[in-house]
Amino acid sequence: MKKIIFLIFVSLIFYTIVIAESQKELFDKGVLFFKQGQHQQAIEIFSKLIEIAPGNAEAYKNRGVSYMKQEKFDLAIEDFEKAKELFPELKGLYSNLGVAWYYKKEYEKPIENDEIGMAPENHVAYFNRALCLAELDKNKEALDDLSKTLSLKPDFYWAICYKADLLALEGEDIRAIETYEEAIKRDSNNTYATEKLVQLKQKTKKEEQSALSQNKPEKIKEPSNGYCPSGRRFSQPGKCQ
Repeated sequence: MKKIIFLIFVSLIFYTIVIAESQKELFDKGVLFFKQGQHQQAIEIFSKLIEIAPGNAEAYKNRGVSYMKQEKFDLAIEDFEKAKELFPELKGLYSNLGVAWYYKKEYEKPIENDEIGMAPENHVAYFNRALCLAELDKNKEALDDLSKTLSLKPDFYWAICYKADLLALEGEDIRAIETYEEAIKRDSNNTYATEKLVQLKQKTKKEEQSALSQNKPEKIKEPSNGYCPSGRRFSQPGKCQ
């Protein structure tokens, strides 16, 4: 009897190890498909993993990201919500969920996201919230989040560029120009900041020229009725006394 119990126990352990290994293989295969850009294949693999391990929050999260790549945002949100139900502290979950809501143009929902509360050192969470705030015309708050983003990751090129964009929208052209120049220093190979800087400098130059022309004193035209502005007649043709 002891031998039988022992054999059954060993068999159960072996079966559990096999299941665990097959889950890992499926997970790794799904990740590989995703990295190769084969998002439908990744979805199919993560779906198989979910069938045998319905409590695997990572599988739902990764399938959700794969759906995002196909712009199937509703399906992605369903998977992210399921992952949140299974494992609320899962890393990167709320950021992905926020991005899905962003693409659905439901900007209030990502702002209500608790990613920052859970991971206050996550620069991406601040950046994503800044994008949503800007879409809601809350540029000042968005700039605050971008400043926090850059305090955590000073070389984040797109955060620098977006900060410059918002400064330009707020009419702070000098600060915007300085910020685009900072972005170029961080990544001279990326043309976005360079192009925006050229456009902004052209705009400010036109505004300066327009302001100068408006402030330039107009030459007083001599009247053609033979009288000067004082009421005196011309002493000579075209000359006032």
